[in-house]
Amino acid sequence: MNVTDLETDIGPEEDATARADNPEGQTRPWPAIKLVTELLAAPPPIPEDVVCGILHRGSKLVLGGGSKTFKSWCLLDLALSVASGVPWLAVRTCPAPVLFVNLEIGEPFLAHRLAAIARAKGITPGPSLSVLTLRGFCASYGTMLPKITQEAKNQFALIILDPSYKLLGSADENSARDITGMLNAVEELAVTTGAAVAFGAHFAKGNAAAKESLDRISGSGVFARDPDSILTLTRHEEANAFSIEMTLRNHAPLDPFVVRWDYPLLRRDDALDPARLKATKGRPSIYDAHMLLNVLGTATMPAGTWQRAVEHAHGMSRAKFHELRHELIKQNKVEQNSGGLWKAKNGMSCPVIQ
Repeated sequence: MNVTDLETDIGPEEDATARADNPEGQTRPWPAIKLVTELLAAPPPIPEDVVCGILHRGSKLVLGGGSKTFKSWCLLDLALSVASGVPWLAVRTCPAPVLFVNLEIGEPFLAHRLAAIARAKGITPGPSLSVLTLRGFCASYGTMLPKITQEAKNQFALIILDPSYKLLGSADENSARDITGMLNAVEELAVTTGAAVAFGAHFAKGNAAAKESLDRISGSGVFARDPDSILTLTRHEEANAFSIEMTLRNHAPLDPFVVRWDYPLLRRDDALDPARLKATKGRPSIYDAHMLLNVLGTATMPAGTWQRAVEHAHGMSRAKFHELRHELIKQNKVEQNSGGLWKAKNGMSCPVIQ
């Protein structure tokens, strides 16, 4: 791609409302209405995973985190891992071609980071990884993404855009319309190229631990509703450690886990409790263990079913559920039977509130 082709004189009005309903470059024909019998008789194949159990081709992933939580390092690790077919955060990947679109880091420093990560992982980058550095090209998503879409079609299984705020131009990250426009353009990139698209986003200011994981990303709540895979990187009470929580639309739920910063990688550390987030003292929790007992009632259920029922009833995150379940275990209020099902101990259950 010739980056000099990028237009840099987009006006605020055009930029703020660009293609929220019809992103530039969308040339696919309007789909036909199908009978459900037709759909079930010949269902489309499930796209291949890029990161096993987390991200498949044609979908969107956002990695949210606070300032200086090594998001760019983590996304560079993702790029090298998929391109080389090695694990990322101890999760298997499927080897495939990757494009890393660098919107922020100077190219000499980008090269330094890539080399450091490759050495730490014991891999030699090959032709499966490409980079496009657009630092200094202050165009909006309405200009950048259609050009990337055109150039990257059918070439890559994963495209990483880092960081997403550099795509906003003069659009407002707190505007649902503006963020919808940007994410529609990201979706067009994913659907047209057939690649998974991952991007980084920053947390809002304040105590992230006091918020549910989906509410930690700064700006419009569309960030928490639109992507297919949402990963949040939140500071742990241990220094240089972070809890990762995942909200996955098209894959089975995965339990939170902790990673430690071990330059130049975030490495998984299963010895740490992901519920132990770094928090500011004094703000009371909106959740308590009574809610878990209330949902459990007199039933017996697997931990996953129980967690999803609590999430549905109260909007409680997976990490908070596990923290409060451990509290109930310590208080001897719940037990697990020989079949692995959880139940309240006699006299400890609460009536379910309808």
